[in-house]
Amino acid sequence: MSVVYTDREKCQGCYACVRHCPTKAIKIREGLAEVIKERCIDCGNCIRVCVTGAKQAESDVELVRQLLANHPDVVAVVSSSFPAALLNCKPGQFVTSLKKLGFSNVMEAAFGAELISGEYIQLLDEVKDGPIISSNCPAVVTYIEKYHPSLLSNLAPIVSPTIAMGRIIKQYHNTQAKVVYIGPCVAKKAEIADKNADGMVDAVLTFTELKEMFADKGIVPSSEQDEQFAGPISKLGRLFAISGGLLKVMGLTDDIMKNDVMSVHGREYVVKILGEFAQGDITARFANLYFCHGCIDGPFIDNELSGFSRKELIARYARSNVDPTQTEKDIERYATIDLNRKFTGRSIYLPTPSEEEVRGLLEQIGRVSPSYRMDCGACGYASCRELAVAIGQELAEINMCWPYLLKKLEATQEDLIQAEKLTSLGQMAASIAHEVNNPLAGVLVYTKLLEKNISNNTISKEKSLDYLTKMDSELTRSSRLIRNLLDFARQSTPTLRLVDINQVIERAFNIIGHQAGLQNVEVRKEYSPDLPKVMADFDQLHQVLTNLIMNAIQAMSKGGELVLRTSVVNDDQIKIEVQDTGSGISQENLHKLFTPFFTTKEKGKGVGLGLAVAYGIIQRHQGRIEVDSKEGEGTTFTVRLEAYHE
Repeated sequence: MSVVYTDREKCQGCYACVRHCPTKAIKIREGLAEVIKERCIDCGNCIRVCVTGAKQAESDVELVRQLLANHPDVVAVVSSSFPAALLNCKPGQFVTSLKKLGFSNVMEAAFGAELISGEYIQLLDEVKDGPIISSNCPAVVTYIEKYHPSLLSNLAPIVSPTIAMGRIIKQYHNTQAKVVYIGPCVAKKAEIADKNADGMVDAVLTFTELKEMFADKGIVPSSEQDEQFAGPISKLGRLFAISGGLLKVMGLTDDIMKNDVMSVHGREYVVKILGEFAQGDITARFANLYFCHGCIDGPFIDNELSGFSRKELIARYARSNVDPTQTEKDIERYATIDLNRKFTGRSIYLPTPSEEEVRGLLEQIGRVSPSYRMDCGACGYASCRELAVAIGQELAEINMCWPYLLKKLEATQEDLIQAEKLTSLGQMAASIAHEVNNPLAGVLVYTKLLEKNISNNTISKEKSLDYLTKMDSELTRSSRLIRNLLDFARQSTPTLRLVDINQVIERAFNIIGHQAGLQNVEVRKEYSPDLPKVMADFDQLHQVLTNLIMNAIQAMSKGGELVLRTSVVNDDQIKIEVQDTGSGISQENLHKLFTPFFTTKEKGKGVGLGLAVAYGIIQRHQGRIEVDSKEGEGTTFTVRLEAYHE
């Protein structure tokens, strides 16, 4: 089973993992990506390309902490790629840092590469027919077991350097020791769980997990003292982390003139090469394959160094503190260790939809004709046909097609706009009917009363005048409503001229300012004396500010403070603020304020058109009107207009 999984809460549905997965091990469900563990080969490509961190690998941090706490002999086996992962950290400092974590000894996995290189040389001498494929990359091994089981006989029956070191430690040093491999690879976590690996390695830490443990203990490797690696010494085996490093250790070259030995790295090339091997199209005797661009490009090396710079770091490390004589003695010492392994076919195939089914799916996304197939790759698949096949295999969803989804969204948006229009029209009709019906009903009542009393000759002149006054009031209210509706609907073009904003505010306040005194509202005016003029319609701005000031005063029924403020922003924008200390507006209602017929005022004190009209006027002046409010603290309306310059 795979050790890679998806954190659905972090997945953003970008399909980058689909695009980079070599085995179609990503399934899209409800727009989010999931790892199909049975299909996954743990190459880590999806982890590398997932910018949101949704793709993750199972962590062994807690397991290693338990091993360190409960076992006296826990040995760290370190990938020779560590100089490319822990920059500015010397090998000796790295050893000291690991011992501070609690490891009893620190050994190099590179010596395992020295041992298996001899096995590969012997295998090449013995096998004369058919190509030999290296088995040191666990992702390659898993890929062959699942997707090209016909090539199992071509896989070198030799363990990886990691497993080789595990066997050395447990068979020659301490059978009770616990072995922890540290490197950049996700597939190593799956490799040690493989029954064919004999359980010689107990846990795998990626460099990212190791840094987490360092940080938790406050260990800074670059500040530690130097200490030597334990165990057998490596010579050229340190180059194993570089693609082609195994060939160097074996003394082979990938001569393009002979083409009998090849070193291939990268998922695209490996997948193609193995397909050609399966078809019998390649005649090379030996192929050294890496799903990454060598271990120095593993998914858990988290820096931006180029491949060339990483190679240089490994080469520099390989040249340091090397005693070829000691390496040869160590190789002789462990010459009898068993380095063989087996493989298990785990064929996984997806049913292929029929041509008729594929055509039907292409019809759904509007891509039947080749001329309409965009093959844009936005869905994560290389072509529209591949997407259709994946949908038929239940790996993908039709909404992954971006052009199809965009067209669908546009149609949905048009439906929503039409529905919103009808809803708004219904709300408006209901509001108008309600607001007009109330005063007219009152007029009708008083008309009937007046008619009845006159017929019976039982009404006085004073009573008649009282009835007429009330009818006049209700009709005036209806007239005001109709006028507001006309203002809102008319949206007349502003008659522009140079306007002094301070003068507009003062004129508006002079008309309704007495209302502030009646409600015990203190007024503070903070007008900027150097305020540039604006090109605007004086009357329309007067209407806006009258409405804002009146609303502010009415919001302070128990008294408060009204601030009228003007200022200049960046020399080209006039800012007008009408601030009150009233009851404030709830967050729920803030976004509804400029909606026609929405009002928080009591019945009979407003119909909810004033702010809608004000919003339209400011928009026609190419300005903005904003509101900021907190319940119990007050509200500030801000109007922004462009200053006029000659």
